[in-house]
Amino acid sequence: MKTESKTLGKVKFGAKLELRDVILLGMVIAIKIILGKFTVGSQLLQVGLGFIGSVMLGYLFGPLWGFAGGAISDLVNSAIFGNMGGFFIGFTLTAAVGPMIYGFFFYKKPVQIWRVIAATIVVAIVCNIGMNTLWLHIMYNMPFMKTLGVRIVKEMIAPWIQMVVTWFVLQALSRVDARLRK
Repeated sequence: MKTESKTLGKVKFGAKLELRDVILLGMVIAIKIILGKFTVGSQLLQVGLGFIGSVMLGYLFGPLWGFAGGAISDLVNSAIFGNMGGFFIGFTLTAAVGPMIYGFFFYKKPVQIWRVIAATIVVAIVCNIGMNTLWLHIMYNMPFMKTLGVRIVKEMIAPWIQMVVTWFVLQALSRVDARLRK
């Protein structure tokens, strides 16, 4: 990826993508959409696999393009498959913030277990518990505190599964990424 000079700390803004990066971005967005259609677990506790695409966006493209890729994936997913409860921009924002957070933790940084744990917990708290609970309250007038309680219970279990999967995905991506950069 080529970058322009605007930086804030170590995070580069205004990054330009080369053609191969745009193609890879499109492929990762497609992977995120497809994996988002699969869930693992019982009806009591289901873990969607779409987070894998969010991790890939953050790791490969960083916070800025991760944010854009997450938003695009949600919009394309809505256009192709529709939404059961109708389109709501808040959920698009959540879909964009997740990869952005992963980008802050993983982009051009060594894969370390503490990063995986921290990123997964931050995404769980900010996106899954905070933002999504707020969107459900706004859209369906669900009691905020009651919904928050139910979501906290789910998020006490699901992130541990996501951490293990994220670790293995990042291990594989880092090996492929190292070979591509040689």
